[in-house]
Amino acid sequence: MKIGGLGESELLRRILPYLTTTGYAVVAGEDDAAVWPSLDPDYPEDYVVASCDTSVEGVHFDLSWMTAADAGHRALALALGDLAAKGAHPKYALVALAAPKSWSVETVTGLYEGIRRLADRFDIAIAGGDTTAIDGPGVLTLTVLGTTSLVPLARSHVRPGWVVGVTGPLGAAAVALRERRVILLEPKFEEGSLLNQAELSCGDISDGLVREMEKYAAASGVGCVIRAADVPVAAGATIEDALASGEEAELVCVGPEDKMIHAGVRPIGVMTVDPKVRVIGADGRDVDLEVRGYDHFA
Repeated sequence: MKIGGLGESELLRRILPYLTTTGYAVVAGEDDAAVWPSLDPDYPEDYVVASCDTSVEGVHFDLSWMTAADAGHRALALALGDLAAKGAHPKYALVALAAPKSWSVETVTGLYEGIRRLADRFDIAIAGGDTTAIDGPGVLTLTVLGTTSLVPLARSHVRPGWVVGVTGPLGAAAVALRERRVILLEPKFEEGSLLNQAELSCGDISDGLVREMEKYAAASGVGCVIRAADVPVAAGATIEDALASGEEAELVCVGPEDKMIHAGVRPIGVMTVDPKVRVIGADGRDVDLEVRGYDHFA
């Protein structure tokens, strides 16, 4: 059996038996980030949050219409989305680059320039990494680590009856892609911290809103109904863009309705016992989506 067509959730299910799934505050299979107690004697009450994200040339960045520095910035911003979703303060990053030998030195240094430009804004140390040659395309993998004083509520812990919200309008990434225009994403650290303090479960919208909710369903067995009319849509975007476009800086959050409203987030859907993820229109009927988000292994 080949992995193409298997789907990311099914592939992860088959990998899970080989991962460490005990002994941490948030373990593999529960969420997109791992969480464990800090070993820092000066901050024994803190937790470490770690995540890894890969950007592939031609999939996540295109050097024919964006600069290498912009591609580097975006790669780190997307990696940091998982830390922002867990309310973590970012501290370190490791950069692994697989570069085609045909690339210029300026392309490589440009990627690192963009990474460093964003890292400096948040006082993140680029602690090292790896470089290797590849026939192509280029591949940039970032491992990011941060700390938090609270254990984030993992996707696996959400419950039916809780509501779904997002931190802002969605679909801007799809508009920018159609226009071949670069958006320099800004990780939502402040919003993520406030939402985690409100005891909400959060995730970044890296693969599209519907796809992110399918990840919630895979981790928890709890599905949801999204009300299309309540989803905030970015200027120039369609509702389909808002529901399925990935590479968003905005966060999705899930939790009890009173906590969601108190945190200043308007509910756009509700978690259900039925493990399916549905989108309904104003008439209550299911909305059929041609694309439900990005799945690397679909």
